[in-house]
Amino acid sequence: MSGTVEQGARGLDDEPPEPVLPGGAEASAGRGDWAVVVLLLALGAFLAHGTATMDVPENSGSPGPRFVPVIVTVLTFVLAALMAAQVARATRGARAASEPRPAPAGEGTDWRAVGVVVVSFLAFTALLSPLGWLLSAALLFWGTGYALGGRRPLFDAGVALSVSAAFQLAFSAGLGLALPAGVLEGAF
Repeated sequence: MSGTVEQGARGLDDEPPEPVLPGGAEASAGRGDWAVVVLLLALGAFLAHGTATMDVPENSGSPGPRFVPVIVTVLTFVLAALMAAQVARATRGARAASEPRPAPAGEGTDWRAVGVVVVSFLAFTALLSPLGWLLSAALLFWGTGYALGGRRPLFDAGVALSVSAAFQLAFSAGLGLALPAGVLEGAF
């Protein structure tokens, strides 16, 4: 019966106060998202520079060695623009609210996942020459899958190796380009 007698300062029907974002909603909305947008723009600029300065033999056929890098560069810029628009819309919506909003449950930047993807990419670039495309790209795809929640290491490694092999076949058969073989040179 003690629950019906005195409830303190709150009434019986009042809900407990919800946590608010520190400094108000607009102070912290989208910081990590803007960092990802900036990283995507920097990656796009790096890819655009690399594609523009690529040495292309005069006798290369169509579509040529710049075909895939141009597609990847354009997609990187499109993704950055779409993400920037989404973050701007979310930030504008947070600023329009006159009172602090409750802290969203489960939202925010997963910096551990971002770190795993960055480390996987750095390992890929460092190991591309010695290991070759097939193995280093499989490591990149496996690391990215792990960062995104994959928890079946053998299955994920098989999928990563299959995707890496599919890219290798697409480049060699479809474009006539040889990706680095690394330690597997002469094995097949």
